[in-house]
Order: sequence, then structure tokens, then C-alpha cells
Amino acid sequence: MGTHRQPSSRVIGVHSLPTAVISLIQEQAEVRGLGRDPLPEVTHAVRTDVVVGTTGWFGRGRPRRRTTELLLTQDVLVVTDRDPDRDGPDPDAQVAFHRLPQLEVTRVEGPEPGIGLLSTPVGATERGSRVVVTDGGPETDRFHRALAEAAERSRRVDVPSSRLPAEAVPAPSEVS
Repeated sequence: MGTHRQPSSRVIGVHSLPTAVISLIQEQAEVRGLGRDPLPEVTHAVRTDVVVGTTGWFGRGRPRRRTTELLLTQDVLVVTDRDPDRDGPDPDAQVAFHRLPQLEVTRVEGPEPGIGLLSTPVGATERGSRVVVTDGGPETDRFHRALAEAAERSRRVDVPSSRLPAEAVPAPSEVS
């Protein structure tokens, strides 16, 4: 008896999302107070399908599929998790919005490669972590790099020139 996973990942466009997923993202963005529909702002997107197979006592098992989409905008990461085999809305589908300045991104190596996420999702009260299992291929590597760079860029704070450090401003005795 045992469980095995077969992930496959690929780059996608927002236009390839099922209508039910688009509706779920737009509805939850409003409910959770995101303030806007993030879909028009997506710059990078990747989908991972994971087939989980179990082997029973007599070699029988029914494979299950889960699909996770990662959609990156300039300031938010949208993560969906759903059953791709459902016709119409999936009552178990989930969506989370992660603000990039609060997001820590790691690469997970090993037998089940993936992208590690640590943040407080929009609308949540507690910080949480999860690993999105990927196939570890070049598409997910490019997405991981884009996500890590976007998160890092969002944490940089530009200091206006009117707020220079004290040592950069001449002392009154130095002014003639």
C-alpha cells in the first residue's frame, strides 16, 4: 500500500481559467476586502496538476486530481486550489490572496519539489505556510524567480529626497 504523486506544471494565461474559477476569484476579492479584481493585472501565471494515486491491498486505487493556479500581479499573489474534474462550481475550491510585502517565498527541493509560501492571507488573522507542489521544471523555476523578485521589490521603500538621513543634511554651522 502507498501513495504516489505525479505533478505537472505549465505556464497559463488568465484566459485559460475556467469561468467558475474566474467568478470565485472576483467574488472572494470583494468579500475579503482586496478592493479590486486582480485578474486584469496578472503578469505571470502557472498551473500545477497533481495526480495522487493510492495503491490498496489488491493493487487497486482510484487516482485523484488537484489543480493549483498561482497568479502573480504587481502586489498580490492569487492561489487557487480546486478539483479540475468538476463540471461547474467546485464547492471545495479555495482561493487565497497574499500581499507581496508580507510574503516569504522559498524553493522546496527534494522528491516533491515546490514553492513554499509563508504569509498572512488577505482577510485572515493568522500567518500560515503552505507548499505548492510543482514538477520542478523550467516554467516553475521562472515563475519562482519572478515571484521572489516581485516580493523583494515590494518590500523596498524609496525614501523621498526631503527625508534624507541626518548626516546628509548640513549642520547649521556649516551653512554660509
